[in-house]
Amino acid sequence: MNRILLIFFLISISFVLTAQQKTSYIGLLAGPSFPVGKFHGKELPDGGFAQSGFSASLEGAWFFKSWLGAGASAGMHLHPVDVGDLGYEKLLADPFLNDVYIRSDPYRSYTLYSGLFFHFPLVKKLFITAKAMGGIIYAQTPYQLYKADYELIGEKWFEITSAGDFEGSFLAGAGLQYELNDCIGLALNSEFTYNVMDFDFALPDGSIRTDKKVLAFVNLCAGIFIKI
Repeated sequence: MNRILLIFFLISISFVLTAQQKTSYIGLLAGPSFPVGKFHGKELPDGGFAQSGFSASLEGAWFFKSWLGAGASAGMHLHPVDVGDLGYEKLLADPFLNDVYIRSDPYRSYTLYSGLFFHFPLVKKLFITAKAMGGIIYAQTPYQLYKADYELIGEKWFEITSAGDFEGSFLAGAGLQYELNDCIGLALNSEFTYNVMDFDFALPDGSIRTDKKVLAFVNLCAGIFIKI
């Protein structure tokens, strides 16, 4: 019996020492988010007129090898709308529109991913990281209020309500981690995601119009991580 307990104790010590060599962590990241491609585009009907915004995420990973692990992340992303360029394009598209004033909420999106995390030493306490993940994204178009001045009609107020959509999504990222001590470190990440969303809008006659919009953006995030 004592021999069995001794073997079990040695195995436990071995497991703990092995686990301590891994780089499992929980991290909180935040920073600017930059729309790219059609999401940043300034032409109707495909352009999103999105501007640089803000991104924040919480992520965690468990490393079953010193360089390879599995983890998950949850994030939120905000991108304001360039109402100046949007209004200009509206004027070009409608010959009866003399002027237009637009107030707009930002695009909002929320993500949940899981996937693989990679971790490679560069120099002492400094590591290169990478990740490849898949999951879901929920995005909302901005609520917009228009004050339009039409030829022969005059001023007219109208609104475009927000629409939302769930879609499958992927995220790829790379970055650096620096260990301040055995428990806490700093992280700098870049991330990219590309998504095609289907937003349904109710029309005055009761029908539904579906707009396909690309949501693609690059996040540059800095934050802190805690090793576990």
